[in-house]
Amino acid sequence: MEQETHENNKLKDQIRSLRSGNRLAILTTLKELRSDGEISVLPDLFDLLCDQEDDQIILEITSILNDLKEEEAVPYLVEAIRNPDYSEVKALLVSACWQNGLSYGNYLETFLEVFIHGSYEASIEAFTVIEEAAGEAGKSGRNQLVLKLKSQINKVDEPKKPLLSELIRSVSGQE
Repeated sequence: MEQETHENNKLKDQIRSLRSGNRLAILTTLKELRSDGEISVLPDLFDLLCDQEDDQIILEITSILNDLKEEEAVPYLVEAIRNPDYSEVKALLVSACWQNGLSYGNYLETFLEVFIHGSYEASIEAFTVIEEAAGEAGKSGRNQLVLKLKSQINKVDEPKKPLLSELIRSVSGQE
């Protein structure tokens, strides 16, 4: 009970620090979170990332996201990617997904949505996540994904069409 209270207070202090606007306190807390952070603080990191202009803080946050190793973080990242409030940092969030190497096979629809409707940069990042996660879908799942990708050919911007064709080849195993 005492340990749980200590952990709750520590988490509250970390969140308060992240929201403080104090650069040194934020950087110190980010270093602390890197080595001993709770998954539940991720939404606060996403908020901070959106409101941030300090390159070092942005770098620290993206580094933490890129190095996540706990599968429990996946739904937090996917929810942030779906959240329109985070559209300015969507490419960074999607990039973290392929860089951290966690399993995103259950969220292929989300990344397909980003690929089709996101910025070119976000689409490239989503391409990589889809390509990596497609292997988790099995043959029938990949076949369904290929059909979905093909159905989107007229919905993607012209610059993304070559990417879409390459993604279809990659997912279907015709590399």
